[in-house]
Amino acid sequence: MKLENQIIQKIDSGSIDVSCPIYLSNCIIDTLDFVGIEFEKDVIIRRCIITNMNIYSSWFSKGLIFVENLVLSDIDYEMGGHNKKEIIIEQNIFKGFFSFFDCCFEKEIVIRNNIFAGNSDLLLQENKGFDNIFENGYIVENNIGRLDMLRLL
Repeated sequence: MKLENQIIQKIDSGSIDVSCPIYLSNCIIDTLDFVGIEFEKDVIIRRCIITNMNIYSSWFSKGLIFVENLVLSDIDYEMGGHNKKEIIIEQNIFKGFFSFFDCCFEKEIVIRNNIFAGNSDLLLQENKGFDNIFENGYIVENNIGRLDMLRLL
């Protein structure tokens, strides 16, 4: 699936084929709902404005490239990861809190040159049973905002 230069109300499991690569570029997306989806191919999202992003329990098995996007909502990424290729999150602006909870990243995750206006708990060590696992390490560089905080209510 390749969508470019469009205004999109909603993208969810009913509107995509997870067995094909997903490429979204220069789109305005009201709701990106990837809850509980295991992607079998590459997912690339570039230069999009996303009002609501839901990736709870999403598995980007063949990797994720998420670059130069603006996300306006909080993001809850719980029970995610399980990636056989890198996850790259670069040059984005996250207005809300970006929560990572109980994620197991099998390959490297790269978090570089982002603005976390609402902060994140990616690197927070709070509960050994549910802390994020980085089996092949991570690269976290040149981000604005804290990545080791609990969500403030």
